[in-house]
Amino acid sequence: MISVSFLSMLLRAAIYLETTVACRLDLEKRMAMQLGQAVLDDLLIPSYSFTGDTLFDVDTVQRITTNYLESQTGNHLVHNVEDEYFSSPQSDIERVGKLMENYLAEIATDRNLPVPKFTSLAESIPEQSRPTEDGMYRAIDIYLKVQTTFLFLYQVNHTPDFILIVILIQLFT
Repeated sequence: MISVSFLSMLLRAAIYLETTVACRLDLEKRMAMQLGQAVLDDLLIPSYSFTGDTLFDVDTVQRITTNYLESQTGNHLVHNVEDEYFSSPQSDIERVGKLMENYLAEIATDRNLPVPKFTSLAESIPEQSRPTEDGMYRAIDIYLKVQTTFLFLYQVNHTPDFILIVILIQLFT
């Protein structure tokens, strides 16, 4: 079995070298299958767009997370109140949940990260993978501090992004 770290390096190279979409999607699916063994550095894939966009390739990590969750739903490892599926105390999905919270906290420092991308990734983390809300609150706190500072620097307090940040606060409180 190929390690997640090696797959991550291959995926970074594939993105940088602009290989076929099929190649990149295959590497993403392979990473998703082993996401429980990944560490934060494996997900911090730089954005190679050079357009002043986000620092990290959030879309790729979103697809990896989606692939992981789809595979876990098929394996019935996700807690479902109606069907009473339970997993072990330190299950794979809880490790992935903690990893994704740490990832959110790391990418939250990027002032170019749009609110919809941040919220989409935050919402993709299942509640049952988070025994506490501490990691999520930490990520949101970092994001709001960075975005608020950025907004105040440019004195645009009533932009659509500012309104979305207010909605984000209400969503997680």
